[in-house]
Amino acid sequence: MEHGRLIVNLFKKYPLISFFLLSYLIMYSAAAIGIFGLIDIPFIVLAIIGSFAPTIAAMIVLGSTEGKTGIVKLFSKFLVWNVGFSWFLATISITIISSLVAIIYLLSQGMPIPEISFSGLWVLLMGAIILGPLSEEAGWSGYALAKLQIKYNALTSSLILGSLWAAWHLPLWFIPGTTQGTMNFGLFFVALVAIRLIMGWAYNNTKGSLLISVLFHLFFNFGNELGVEVL
Repeated sequence: MEHGRLIVNLFKKYPLISFFLLSYLIMYSAAAIGIFGLIDIPFIVLAIIGSFAPTIAAMIVLGSTEGKTGIVKLFSKFLVWNVGFSWFLATISITIISSLVAIIYLLSQGMPIPEISFSGLWVLLMGAIILGPLSEEAGWSGYALAKLQIKYNALTSSLILGSLWAAWHLPLWFIPGTTQGTMNFGLFFVALVAIRLIMGWAYNNTKGSLLISVLFHLFFNFGNELGVEVL
């Protein structure tokens, strides 16, 4: 009980630091178990646990500091949808632009454009939805960004969050077969900070809509997966 009260007090005193530490602890622990085979757990289970780390962390901290009310308030942001059609159009345009860039690159190199089946696109889309947007954004945008902006302006908050978000992905470079493992981490880091700046701008201009955050994250992921598939 004593240790429990101590942890709760730490969460209350340092909620944002606690959130980031928990997010990293869950993600890095899941990755370490998978990489070193410490426990016999299917990889997909570890991938899901790691992906949901930010949301799990936000729920733990909110549950300890604000109770059920705080958790309900966080998830209610998924219901903010009446933000204007242009925002939904903007999310879709990301995939189109990413795909066009990949195709233009192939054509400029005189390389053939591979055919991607509908089933292949469906698999890419499902992976892009589950492992990232739905599992992360309640934590990153709904909790962390909102908390950061209490102390810092929107730009600084997005830069801090983008940097920590990018570094959070680092274990994926040590897991064979991941999309990230084929990328340059430095370029990935810069790209994610830039993406988080756009997502922060979208979040602040859509009444804190996690639906828009999820869609932006989804189409960034899907565009990236599609680009890798094409390239």
